[in-house]
Amino acid sequence: MDVGKLGKVRFRKGFYIYVGSAMANLSKRMERHRRLRKQHHWHIDELRAITEFRSVLAIRSSDRIECELAEAISGIAEWSIPGFGSTDCSCETHLFGTSSDPIQSEDFQKLLQYFRMDRYQVK
Repeated sequence: MDVGKLGKVRFRKGFYIYVGSAMANLSKRMERHRRLRKQHHWHIDELRAITEFRSVLAIRSSDRIECELAEAISGIAEWSIPGFGSTDCSCETHLFGTSSDPIQSEDFQKLLQYFRMDRYQVK
């Protein structure tokens, strides 16, 4: 499929994890990603047009952790789509894939636990 300036991208069958950010209006951004009918602005809009939506897993933070999160997910993902969603940073990508549902993965659950709670514990 054609994904903006990325050009033609072949998406493997599986589950995709997209790392995005919204430093303001998080609820509105999550709702936008759920909708199919919208003006396509970001890479994720192109992918959403052809995929089934599963869920948004919000990680609230006043720090910009998008790239740190993408790096962590790269360690547990089976593949990635280079250049996807990362045109405004130095990351290789913000889109990762797995052959099975990541929600069922202990590694993914631990990663969420860390970014949602453990990284904020005072030592």
